[in-house]
Amino acid sequence: VQGGVDALQENDASLARDAREICQQLGPTFIKLAQTLSVRPDVLPPAALAELAVLQDSVVPFDTAIAIETIETELGGPLGAFFTEVSSEPVAAASLAQVYRAKLADGREVAVKVQRPKILEQVSKDLYVLRRAAEVYQRLIDRFAPQQKTNYVDLLNEWAVGFYTELDFRSEVDNLNAIR
Repeated sequence: VQGGVDALQENDASLARDAREICQQLGPTFIKLAQTLSVRPDVLPPAALAELAVLQDSVVPFDTAIAIETIETELGGPLGAFFTEVSSEPVAAASLAQVYRAKLADGREVAVKVQRPKILEQVSKDLYVLRRAAEVYQRLIDRFAPQQKTNYVDLLNEWAVGFYTELDFRSEVDNLNAIR
């Protein structure tokens, strides 16, 4: 942006919208990063916070046919062998997964959470690239702004651990069972 800080401030809503759209195009890792940043007023200006907050509850779902195929593969059989009903559309879609309403044979209603296709591979590749970028950035900071004490590689690594934990649905089940 030409014109320095003044031009940035004049165009902050447009730039924030562009940033959100780019994060959406880049996929789940970057949507998750944008969601994380959307609650950080110490890091981003108000226009960016507002625009990125859209991603907290407005993520485009993936195709239900793919979700059904994934559920059947994971459970080892057709949906009808496990559920008497499954919603035709997701009741929620997020950066990493989406959720369907289903009914078991005994009549209990349950939520069926399905990860986005190939999410682990995509996240792993994205985090690898982000880590390499953080290493380069950290070297620049160390050289040109040594007074800056944030270690961006460590920060990214901590975020990645949380991210991988969120992808482990067994861990989520264990946490839910511990609460009960």
